[in-house]
Amino acid sequence: MSPAETSPVDFPTHEYPTLIRERHLDAFGHVNNAQYLVLFEEARWEMVTSRGYGFPEVLANGVGTVVLESNVRYKRELRLREPISIRTRVQEMRKKTIVVAQSILNSRDELAAEAVFTIGCFDLKQRKLIAFSPDWLRAVSGLRTPV
Repeated sequence: MSPAETSPVDFPTHEYPTLIRERHLDAFGHVNNAQYLVLFEEARWEMVTSRGYGFPEVLANGVGTVVLESNVRYKRELRLREPISIRTRVQEMRKKTIVVAQSILNSRDELAAEAVFTIGCFDLKQRKLIAFSPDWLRAVSGLRTPV
């Protein structure tokens, strides 16, 4: 099965628990919209790091991911010091891009925000998108053998 044909049910969900902190709030006492992007990125880093391809590997190999497109929907307000969980799951994989769906659940397990990101594999030396290596595919997909 080619990466573009892989079904979302093939990919495991990564769960990242964290806490809404003071730095996430804006002047209105709400989580600032830009902070949702920070939280989503933090969860993606936790996912790939826990699967063996963190920042040290990015620096050593000169290959990392870049966000090419994002779409965020805000559903419920998050509160200061509220425990949340961020769920991350690959929806689709292609040769040079993947589509990742993420959701933030509040302390009552209700959907607070959801986002879809198109992410590319970027060669830091060549400064261009490249095909995902088997190590990156394992880190992003969560599958033991890359698709």
